Amino acid sequence: MSAHLPAPLDALLQPAAYPHPVRDVQVVETHISWVFLTGEFAYKLKRPVCFPFVDLRSIERRKLFCAEELRLNSRFAPQLYVRLCPVTLEGDRLRIDGRGEVIDYAVCMRQFAAADELGTLLANGQLAPAALAGFGRELARLHAALPRADSGERWGQPAGVRALLLRNLAECEQEAGRLGTADTVRSLSRTYAARIEAAGPCLARRRAQGQVRECHGDLHAGNIVRYDGRLQAFDCMEFEPAFRWIDVAEEIGCLYMDLRARGFDAHAQSFVAGYLGESGDYPACRLLRLYGAHRALVRAKVAALRAADAADPRLREASRKEHCRYLDAARELLAVQRPRLILMCGLSGSGKSWLAERLALELPAVHLRSDVERKRLGGLAAQQRSGAGVGEGLYSAAMTAATYERLRACAAEVLGGELSVIVDATCQLREQRERLSSLGPACDARVCVVFCHAPAGVLAARIAARQRAGLDPSEADRGVLALQRAGFEPIDASEGLTVIEADTMRADVIPRALRQILAAGRGAPATTSAGGSVN
Repeated sequence: MSAHLPAPLDALLQPAAYPHPVRDVQVVETHISWVFLTGEFAYKLKRPVCFPFVDLRSIERRKLFCAEELRLNSRFAPQLYVRLCPVTLEGDRLRIDGRGEVIDYAVCMRQFAAADELGTLLANGQLAPAALAGFGRELARLHAALPRADSGERWGQPAGVRALLLRNLAECEQEAGRLGTADTVRSLSRTYAARIEAAGPCLARRRAQGQVRECHGDLHAGNIVRYDGRLQAFDCMEFEPAFRWIDVAEEIGCLYMDLRARGFDAHAQSFVAGYLGESGDYPACRLLRLYGAHRALVRAKVAALRAADAADPRLREASRKEHCRYLDAARELLAVQRPRLILMCGLSGSGKSWLAERLALELPAVHLRSDVERKRLGGLAAQQRSGAGVGEGLYSAAMTAATYERLRACAAEVLGGELSVIVDATCQLREQRERLSSLGPACDARVCVVFCHAPAGVLAARIAARQRAGLDPSEADRGVLALQRAGFEPIDASEGLTVIEADTMRADVIPRALRQILAAGRGAPATTSAGGSVN
């Protein structure tokens, strides 16, 4: 927006008002702030406004929320947020960081180009999905260090969450009335309310487990920027604690939804994959659709407010389209989905993880990898070496059994959220396959097995190359490969599994496997055998 500045703040349009060289000053106005762009730095002042969600009429309140903005954002983007600056008036001279009377406060930030904001990078095709996986991993590490809600605090209590979500639905419906879309919002209300009620036990359990934390609070693509070579979140929700003291599932659900609403499904899936792989918080999947729909309704409401306030017809129409796009996203997330359970199967070096990672982006599906979860059980990071020998420690029979039980438990959480999952493990024993595939009927999921294979020489070469690189979670060597080959129990028709052959030497293995997985979900499953021998 263009700004309408009261005196004496209009003096901040002059380069001389700043404590560093400035050639030109531009100002952007939002609902609650003025942002002065000076080139190297941006200065953000709170407007003296009063809304139902925030009162900024006093200088004390504006200072408080400037300080909160600096405190909260310093966790997520310490390179961007610099300091709290007094705005001073000495005679008729207004200054940032001056010596006169303090008349206001500003947050000093490092200025960045609008072209580096995530939404723009995506729209211009300048960001691969892998970048969002990296951001997801970093966000998981940040979340792990955030303050957690105490048992006596109100944040994240199921009754409070229910009231907040339903209140937002009502507010969205009210604002949608201005754009003629109130009926669309109302059509979602019954399904939305039912999902909220069903989520109650999960909300309570996760709160008791410490998953309600002081998060960013508004993590959509417009609040993420590529700075100093990596994606960083900025503009935390500083003025309303209830919007940031949330389950981490809501935080990831917000960005997951926003990326999908913008048409970047692979980026959304990469983000979730990075987050879950780092955190191991697969129970969050049970809430991803609900919280994604909630945040879609929040964004739809904001877009409707922007459309109502816009004087420019082009801005009004763009906001209306954005409003409708987010309503579509909410409808899609609330619709009942029948997920897929895909079991990868094959010897080490057969390309299971390579193929699973790529199929996960295309389907989309959550990728659960046994090598990662085994190390998580052992208290190790994915790339850490265990030093355990074959059949010992991390690779003992007991630990292998525990790993498969964890895979089953995590897959159940993902399927419980109506999301598809790929379980990436050797699955060499019939018992292992039966335990995992039994989740299909229990979770109303379509089940198939992707059996990966390659020539014996290729398996050995791949394992050797992986060992030399030292970058993969797998610690399998040729000795492990020999034991797997000797103990592999071939899949036969009596297991009742739909088996998809995946020759990972073929250039078209990804699209072929994808077509067959999708075909396996239509009608009654066809039972086939893997065929051939394991070599």
